[in-house]
Amino acid sequence: MTWISRALSDKSSEIMEGVARLAAGAAGPAVPAPEITRQAEQTLELLPDALEGNNPRLLERWEAIGRRYAELELAMSEIPDTPEVLKHAVWSVMQERVSAGAVELADLVDAMMDVEKVLGDCWTAMILGFLGSRDTAVTAQAERVAAMYALTDVLSTEGDRFDVYRAIVNQVAAITGITRCSLLVFEDTGNLVPAASNFSNAFEMLMSLPADELAALEAAGALGGPTVLKRGDRNPALVESLLTHYHTPVLLVIPVRTPERRLGLLLLDMEKEGEFTGEQIELAAACAGQAAMAIDRIGLLSEIETRLKHMAAIGIVARSLGTYMAPGEQMDGLLDMACVLVRADSGVLLLAEEMFGELKLEAHTGTFDWATGSDFQGVARWVLNNGELVLWRKGIGDPRFVELDLPVQAVLAAPLKVRDKGIGVIAVASSGPGETYSAEDLQMFDNFSAQVAVSIENTQLYDRLQDTYLGAIGALAAAIEARDPYTVGHSARVTQYAVAIAQSMGLATEEVEDLRLAGLLHDLGKIGIPDSILNKPGRLSEEEYSAIKMHPALSMRIIEPLPQLGNIIPIIYHHHERFDGHGYIEGKAGETIPLGARIIAVADSYEAMTSDRPYRSALTREQAMAELERCSGTQFDPLVVKHFMELLQSTVA
Repeated sequence: MTWISRALSDKSSEIMEGVARLAAGAAGPAVPAPEITRQAEQTLELLPDALEGNNPRLLERWEAIGRRYAELELAMSEIPDTPEVLKHAVWSVMQERVSAGAVELADLVDAMMDVEKVLGDCWTAMILGFLGSRDTAVTAQAERVAAMYALTDVLSTEGDRFDVYRAIVNQVAAITGITRCSLLVFEDTGNLVPAASNFSNAFEMLMSLPADELAALEAAGALGGPTVLKRGDRNPALVESLLTHYHTPVLLVIPVRTPERRLGLLLLDMEKEGEFTGEQIELAAACAGQAAMAIDRIGLLSEIETRLKHMAAIGIVARSLGTYMAPGEQMDGLLDMACVLVRADSGVLLLAEEMFGELKLEAHTGTFDWATGSDFQGVARWVLNNGELVLWRKGIGDPRFVELDLPVQAVLAAPLKVRDKGIGVIAVASSGPGETYSAEDLQMFDNFSAQVAVSIENTQLYDRLQDTYLGAIGALAAAIEARDPYTVGHSARVTQYAVAIAQSMGLATEEVEDLRLAGLLHDLGKIGIPDSILNKPGRLSEEEYSAIKMHPALSMRIIEPLPQLGNIIPIIYHHHERFDGHGYIEGKAGETIPLGARIIAVADSYEAMTSDRPYRSALTREQAMAELERCSGTQFDPLVVKHFMELLQSTVA
């Protein structure tokens, strides 16, 4: 049995608590929340076996649910997406196992794809049971079954998000038999943007829709179920105009959403006059449910990727600044990185001249003709003067610049500011249709532009990067310590002692700075230790102590994705080793233990001894010093103890 199958059984009660919370949002008059909860519970019971390849019983149960919905004469829009509710509850509980260090994030993502595949098959079986109860030709039904399962297989495979978007529109068109299909998705900013289509000029038509017509389209999708818009059907003038601009006499609008949020719209239409059949509408709605699961998965993976990318962005800048020595070469490199961070294909960096403030092109990458005309120069000047980031999208973007006509699909421009003074603008562009930008993308680009501005101010480059970086690390350490009132300020004090010892021992500046970071982050792994263990007033059991001993390894796993912290990993990983070889994690002894780890061990122990804990009061300074002396040569490096004792006696520390 795989770990995810065991975890589903072990954590079933927590998962069902999550289902109960989510069921209220998915329920309706036809299917109340208790019914959704019951369906999810029955599915969860069979899910471990299904993940091992034994899923006929589960699919039969969901096909029976579909037949019952048909007997109740429910509309497709009244059918709740119980598999999606269960998936979200499972994801939430399993993320806690990642935080606890019980499973790697990559393993969880792989396992959730298997879970999603099984739950997608459940949804498909339910829809087929629902539609199969209708009077339908056997051949057509067999083809529909094959197509629905093909859609599940396609959408559960890994791939680029645009590959998934294209698969959605192609499969939906094939399953429904409707000529044209487009998918629009909501950005985090709330904009509705084209993502994929199965016909050539769809993007041009969608991007050219006026804002009020796009709003009418969004309103049609907000009605909760499939909506048919037909020319001459007593529509408001806005809808008639929308159909004219989209070159269609009839348009089927279907919301794509999870129980928690809206994700986008499916648009299906016929170039010629005609009517959508009830079966086509129901099939399209069923496909929208499958599409929602796939798009939601993309969102979860994208969120993980963005977080990791965001964490590494400052490190990327820091390393690049040491690589590109010539100013021009350095700016070219930073501009290339800006394009990578937000998936752009070209960019420019402009600096304001000192005397007159005119913006001058200093660096560029890719085809940058979009940045040479007066339209973009006006945007750049506005960004510089107002100190605000701007996202311009063709046909969608910022209303302040809606009349701009640039030869690209999107431009993202951010000010370069030093001490609140604008010194220039960095801008990137995407020429391909369908690119979306999340709120985190915008925040990341804004943060990155701030680092680029600092890099241009070479005299303050190192100090500013270090201050920003240390502040972020200090905030993270403080957030961890805030879980326990007894340890608030612990990492800062350990850092103070460790830096003082290192300076006393004559370590190089780089080694002192490594110790400063290691001191702040040495207990980062305790974020994965339950509060019940950390704050236990009595003696720990063997199992609890084993969990505590894992925190250096958890710390290492958390910071491994950040290359700029590579030097401090050995310090953090080995800071609980003993000089006599009886410590953990590897039982290293003597000078085989990294010097930084030996220093942190002394600083950490002294700070712990002189602080209150749930199980004892703080030792006095003299008592703690005596304990250091007693353990010198066994637990601690005698040389480190000697330097620290001299510092304590001189009251420097």
